[in-house]
Amino acid sequence: MTSANMTLRMPDGALVRLALPAFIATAFGVGAPAMADSFSDTISDAITGGTPSIELRPRYEIYDQKGKAGSDAFTMRTLLGFTTKPIYDLSATLQLINVADIAGAFNNLANGKTRYASIPDPSATNFNQANAKYTGIPDTIVTAGRQIISLDDVRFVGNVDFRQNMQTFDAVNITVTPAPEVKLIGTYSWGLKDIVNRYVPTRNFFAEAYWTPMKEIQGEVFAYWYGNEASSVILGAAGCGLSGPAACNNVTYGGRVHGTIPLPFDLAIDYKGVYAHQSPYDGGSSLIDADFGQINGKLIWQNYFVGAEYMVMGSNAKGTYAFQTPLATKHAFNGWAEIFLTTPSKGLDSLDIYAGAKLFDLNLIAKYYQFRSDYKDLSYGDEWDLSAIYSLSSHWQFGIEYANYQAHGFSANTEAGWAFVLMRY
Repeated sequence: MTSANMTLRMPDGALVRLALPAFIATAFGVGAPAMADSFSDTISDAITGGTPSIELRPRYEIYDQKGKAGSDAFTMRTLLGFTTKPIYDLSATLQLINVADIAGAFNNLANGKTRYASIPDPSATNFNQANAKYTGIPDTIVTAGRQIISLDDVRFVGNVDFRQNMQTFDAVNITVTPAPEVKLIGTYSWGLKDIVNRYVPTRNFFAEAYWTPMKEIQGEVFAYWYGNEASSVILGAAGCGLSGPAACNNVTYGGRVHGTIPLPFDLAIDYKGVYAHQSPYDGGSSLIDADFGQINGKLIWQNYFVGAEYMVMGSNAKGTYAFQTPLATKHAFNGWAEIFLTTPSKGLDSLDIYAGAKLFDLNLIAKYYQFRSDYKDLSYGDEWDLSAIYSLSSHWQFGIEYANYQAHGFSANTEAGWAFVLMRY
């Protein structure tokens, strides 16, 4: 790790020393010495009635990209967690994460092996979650501390669970459900743990309002303010093609309509339409001025489906900045080869045609993408993605996935593959 990034390391010891006593004292303590026995009984009840959890995900990944040495990585992710029993409407969660680099040769964005293709899964141990949750206000949940935040379909804000080190947020999150068909979410995040196990100070705000009167039509409006407060550019962090640590800071306003429409003969149509606009925030560049559009339609029959999606991550009028999603779970969108984690400055138009089936407990998906620029309509390339995931039970899952990107004018030919086992208890 470079000296510029050393200042971004998370003060884990300080987090634990400050957060856990505060959580326990607030959630379960009464504070007065005369009530020590009651305090001890409360703590004991919260712990003995709590829920432990463990998740193991060994994975083998290969990534070959023209112009780079081929990479392969065998890594193991371990999550150990514990959530206390709610006492006085308060509970606490602590979850540790460890990623072990078992074998392989690859650029993990922190080891300096830049001649290899990038697989950003470095060895790491950290606190994945450390938070308190309060449910004592009617129709309201308040969560404070390090937590997983995944909004909607994770297109704009997610936990990047595909990577072995997932993204989690230091935040206060409030969810209010004033009526069965209405949900409101407000979040302030002052920092995050990123996918290469660095602490990044932020000034992020998330606001969403959901209205779901029926399954045929559901609507949302949202606003996401993204502010990177690091004093230097962070190696491997989400960029936007502009220079300076704050240049990419932006605010996104938008809306989404989606639903499922039943049809005769066991058919149904899933649809989704999204529009958003992005502009500068918190020192962001004046070049930030771009639109986002997404239209998706899927025809479902029993355990089979086919669909198509058209997505536009637009550019500004001069083709010098394009719509970015710095906090998204990006692997799920615009190709699993991850060529477009940062949207090119000329924007990105993608057409995705896909099909899938569930055969017993085996889920199959095939996708085909065509990519072009939004500005001047230049050809970028196309990609095939294939996936087969078998769920043996709710605790065991096995999967293989493959991606093949063929460049026509952007980046380089890329092949990637993954094989994994997921054990969750």
